[in-house]
Amino acid sequence: MKTLFASALVAVAGSLSVQAQEPAPQRPRGHVPTISTAPEIDGVLNEKAWGQAVRLTDFTEVNPNEGERGDPATEVWMMRDAKQLYLAFVCFEPTPADMVLQNIKRDAFLNDDDRMEFVFDTFDDGQNGYFFQISAVGSRGDAQLGANGRRFNKPWNGFWEGKAQILEDRWIAEIAIPFASLAFGEGDLWRANFNRFRGADRSTYRWASPRRELFVGIVSEGGELSGFAGIEQGHGLEFRPYLKAKNSNPYRSPSVSNGDLGGEISWSVTPQTRASVTWNTDFAETEVDERQVNLTRYPLFFPEKRDFFLQDATLFQFGEVGAFGSVGTHLQPFFSRRIGLVAGREVPLDTGLRVASRTDRWDLGFLGLHMGESSSAGTPDSDLFVFRPTYHLAEGLALGGLLTSGNPASSEGNTVVGVDLRWSTASALPGNLSVNTFLSHTDDTLTATRGLGFGAQSELTTKNWNYRLSIFGSQGNYRPALGFIRRPGEVETSAAATWSPRPDSGPIRNFRFTLRPSWWTDLDGTTVSSTMNIGLLGIAFHSGDEFSFSANLHADNPASSFGIVQGVTIGAGEYDWTDLTASFNTSSGRPIAARTSVTVGDWYDGTLNRFRTDLIWRPNERMSTVASYREEHVSLPQGDFTIRIESLAVDYSFSTDLSLETLLQSDNDSDTLGVQSRMRWLIADGRELFLVLNTGWLERDRGLIVPIGHDLTAKLVYAWRF
Repeated sequence: MKTLFASALVAVAGSLSVQAQEPAPQRPRGHVPTISTAPEIDGVLNEKAWGQAVRLTDFTEVNPNEGERGDPATEVWMMRDAKQLYLAFVCFEPTPADMVLQNIKRDAFLNDDDRMEFVFDTFDDGQNGYFFQISAVGSRGDAQLGANGRRFNKPWNGFWEGKAQILEDRWIAEIAIPFASLAFGEGDLWRANFNRFRGADRSTYRWASPRRELFVGIVSEGGELSGFAGIEQGHGLEFRPYLKAKNSNPYRSPSVSNGDLGGEISWSVTPQTRASVTWNTDFAETEVDERQVNLTRYPLFFPEKRDFFLQDATLFQFGEVGAFGSVGTHLQPFFSRRIGLVAGREVPLDTGLRVASRTDRWDLGFLGLHMGESSSAGTPDSDLFVFRPTYHLAEGLALGGLLTSGNPASSEGNTVVGVDLRWSTASALPGNLSVNTFLSHTDDTLTATRGLGFGAQSELTTKNWNYRLSIFGSQGNYRPALGFIRRPGEVETSAAATWSPRPDSGPIRNFRFTLRPSWWTDLDGTTVSSTMNIGLLGIAFHSGDEFSFSANLHADNPASSFGIVQGVTIGAGEYDWTDLTASFNTSSGRPIAARTSVTVGDWYDGTLNRFRTDLIWRPNERMSTVASYREEHVSLPQGDFTIRIESLAVDYSFSTDLSLETLLQSDNDSDTLGVQSRMRWLIADGRELFLVLNTGWLERDRGLIVPIGHDLTAKLVYAWRF
């Protein structure tokens, strides 16, 4: 395995040596004028004020034909008054019938929809920013950006308006973003970028840095917008209370109804610093987790979904960075999901304080929370603190720290102290380079132990290549009570090289070949497990269809036996096996699409065959149905078993502001069927009404099906800004 890893490094070095760095083009610029009369946000650009707007029209194609002029044309209009920024997008479209219009609801994942994406670096620091998107039918989405696009907090929601309409030869979107929704510096200059995705041919056009290896969210490579001196946030006060009514009816227990009241008060002390006080924090409207069945001896990772902890989350992220800016799943010295959830049970959050501050040089995040006692979870009262400072040494280079204190599961103390260094640049090498390193130390009073956790990762993306190197690990006594560690006492070393050549013509957009070795060792260097993924062939078509075929070489050396399912264990020893995976995905831009993957091969001293398929039906922009089936059939000397997970998601949007989402999930490991139905009425940003039904059934012996119980919750959140 190490020989293969060395070969991968040689291949990386060799390919880098033949790539030439192109000179950086001059940044595009624009000046945003100030107007006296605000336009009505209705998707109709008939107000005189729009005649004063700056117009950005120089868009360049990024995909598939990098460097060509963007055709059909795209225009961005911008202007502002003291309190809001106004944008209009005019996207010419000669074939409106070929547009992809699949999502209308707020915060939809717009994979193939015709849309505009845009980012603002409001501090002009090349690190932090805001991401927005709007589709041709008015679906709005947003995110916070950190670490120059390497941290992407998609669930964040800001306050802004947007309307769109489709005409005979173009589509238009009109947007207003209050400055009160943003943190910003004192200067006149912002960095910005604009990206258009066209569904008819899956092409992409961009205003600044139109290079394939760059994501639009890499704010350091944006263009420059001036004209922001004198913008205002108002008094900066926001009062967001909630009112909740809930009826719970456990199986064979009396029904219980109750109400609750809580909320949050926020104050923008300055345009750079915002403080929020929360009391009786509630998460009743949060989406349920996707079901997983664990066939390993390590814990599973579930992402954070609760709005309170997703606000300003990029300021608090420390540790491993996952794919596409997500949170890594192996080592997180601070992981907010530890707060308010213990052993899968909710624990009351009585009061809390969150402070988020961004200045020209400093980013500061602070959380202070009091968790109440929970008899069901077996936890006492506890006070929890998180402090995360970051200092920007230079553009793209940041030095940070982390301090956490408290243990949600115990009255005993636990502290984490850490330091990290991050660097990102698109000019030092021929491509986009990012480096993330960190070191942290835990001190746990309950076990009277101390331990170290560490990591370093780097990634370089060029036009046709992607390279990654990383190492993560910890000592066996590393115990971050407010963090997540999947394999304590072990170290993972991994690398990856992906080559994506592009043919000159034909239906294929690019091929894909991958070499991805990784192995886990103990602190003495003895191999615990390893994997070599060899992507033998990947094909991406211009249509959006994709095919891949890979071989995977595995090894595992468990020191002791471990259970998988009831009655089946894997014994201690040395195991080596190989499997093959094939997958085929049809374009999600079609009304009917499918994603299918099959894995066949050995597994420990037996065999494992995996099958997964997702069938997707989107007849229009209002409705989406996804039926998923996953099966894992295992045959071992100790016994055979089959794991099945089924789900059905049915979403219907009555408008851009009113939607009903229903998710059914079942598996034969727990023998339960769970249902969550969630209606969301977005009265206005920050003002929402939720109706949430959670219910389920359990299959007992001899096929007897009994209800687990249900709870029905109505929750109104209503924000006022002053």
